[in-house]
Amino acid sequence: MGVITISRKMGSAGSDIGREIAKRLGMRFVDKKILSAIMTEYGFSDFDEVYGNVPSFWERFDSMRAQTIGFLIKTIEAVGSLNDIVIVGRGGFGIFEDYNDVLNVRTKAPFCLRVERQMEKHGMSKKEAEIHVAQNDKVRKAFIESDFHMAYTNTQDFDLVINTGVVKPERAVDLVCDAYGTLMKDGRCDTSKSIKDIEVDPVLYEHVAGMIDSVCE
Repeated sequence: MGVITISRKMGSAGSDIGREIAKRLGMRFVDKKILSAIMTEYGFSDFDEVYGNVPSFWERFDSMRAQTIGFLIKTIEAVGSLNDIVIVGRGGFGIFEDYNDVLNVRTKAPFCLRVERQMEKHGMSKKEAEIHVAQNDKVRKAFIESDFHMAYTNTQDFDLVINTGVVKPERAVDLVCDAYGTLMKDGRCDTSKSIKDIEVDPVLYEHVAGMIDSVCE
């Protein structure tokens, strides 16, 4: 088996879709909470602050920020090497670009619908939700472009881009599961790169495996 990464815009139901995919396919689900817990265990307690803010010009060249992002990449690689994993967010699609056994998915939705979903989920006013969603879009764009050096709007980085304003989340689960099954069966014609080829520090691997297994029991 392999890995599914889901990049999502806030309010596009990407996390809910990821959880349902993991449940249906018998895979483990890893999101920001689990990744943040691993980062904190290794002393990167400021990770949420690094990820949750648009970096200033000088912060983009800060050595601590670079170390934090560097360890995040190693952590996600360790997570992916476990197999049978759905990873939501944190730039997973950029780390596992063009792997033969990784399906990269992005979910999106119209701004107005994403605002409505946040209002319903968090009890926000429309204005509060608009500000919240717009700020989150800026942060995620800055994270991908400043720290991963990838174009946030480049859809060529994904195997599937699903608009949950048109495709209902439950149908999106069907589409991703079908596409994943096809990828696992047929692979890609242009690469032989596999997650089994990733070199992971054994200590980090065991730690990550233990934390994820404890959460997913």
